Amino acid sequence: MVSTAILQTFLINGSIMMMFLFWGYKIIARKRTRISLTLAGVFIIPAIGLFINILYRGFDNLQFNIIGNILTISLTIIGILQLFFFNQILFKSQKAFTLSKQFQYIGLFLVLLLGLFLIGIFGGVQWQYDSGLNDVGYSTRLQDPLDVGVPVWSLAFCIYGLVISQSIAIAVIFSGFRLFKQMGGKSSKFSRKFIYSIIGILLMDLIVIGNFIFNTLNNPTGRTILLIVSITIIPAGFLLYAGLKEEKQKK
Repeated sequence: MVSTAILQTFLINGSIMMMFLFWGYKIIARKRTRISLTLAGVFIIPAIGLFINILYRGFDNLQFNIIGNILTISLTIIGILQLFFFNQILFKSQKAFTLSKQFQYIGLFLVLLLGLFLIGIFGGVQWQYDSGLNDVGYSTRLQDPLDVGVPVWSLAFCIYGLVISQSIAIAVIFSGFRLFKQMGGKSSKFSRKFIYSIIGILLMDLIVIGNFIFNTLNNPTGRTILLIVSITIIPAGFLLYAGLKEEKQKK
């Protein structure tokens, strides 16, 4: 359990964070428009979440662990939400899908996230070391420096988070296919490449689902599966970037 947590946090998540920041920078460096910033957010916002993940595991404070863990998964979902905004801007145009409407969606989502935070800090997220659940805030790192612990999510936290995240994922996939048809379907070079982004978002969503399920089940086999599933974020990022970068230039 400990070895998979260390491997996932410091090696895999650290590498993915640098990769996502690089892609976000490349998008912004080309042109600082609303659509570019929205697209860059697909990569930069989850990268910030991964940075928080590395921070709280390094400090190993119970309250920081819980809040940081909720922030990490929340920022990943917000990154997926940015892709919905990107699809809406391309499908409806920037004039039809206004910045004000985009902020309204963000406001609604933040209210929903507040519910996730409340469930999490009031028992929905706990922290478990090899020695057992840590409920008083002390660190077992003095006994075992390699024991960074793992999050354990309640069923209520899992269900609430899945409802929010999957509602957004479905909206992204639906809007993506609608945009695919608008761009000409299989007959268009740009729409064919856009299919990459749909596959990418499916892979990224698989990681979100895996986190909710396996952090709730909380068993070593499940966490090993989660580690393997998390690696799919690398091809997911490549597919997202490959499928979207030319669309941004086109617009």
